[in-house]
Parts: sequence; structure tokens; C-alpha cells
Amino acid sequence: MQEKSTELAAVPNASATEPPVLVRINAQVTEAEHQKLKIYAAKNRTTISELLRTFIGTLKD
Repeated sequence: MQEKSTELAAVPNASATEPPVLVRINAQVTEAEHQKLKIYAAKNRTTISELLRTFIGTLKD
């Protein structure tokens, strides 16, 4: 009788369950641009960081 190995199937993929590592970036914008971002984010119930991550996600590699 052949034994079936199920060890690999039983171990979850660690990278799929761990949150991504976030890094801080700095950008210089005018006060008006900052205010525009803050207002847009507030009206859309999100953060400036989330707006930037969403935008970055649209960029082609």
C-alpha cells in the first residue's frame, strides 16, 4: 500500500496570511495640494495613504 503525504497541504502558506510590510515615504507638496488631498480623502472616507496605494496600484510595471 502506498502512503500519501499530506504534510505540505496541511501547512498554510505563511506569506498569504502575513500582512505586507509598509514603508514610509515622504513627498513635498504645496499646502493647497495637501489640503486638496485631505478634503478628497475625507469626502471619500479614506486616508491619503490609501489614496496613494490605490493610485500606485494602477501604475503599469
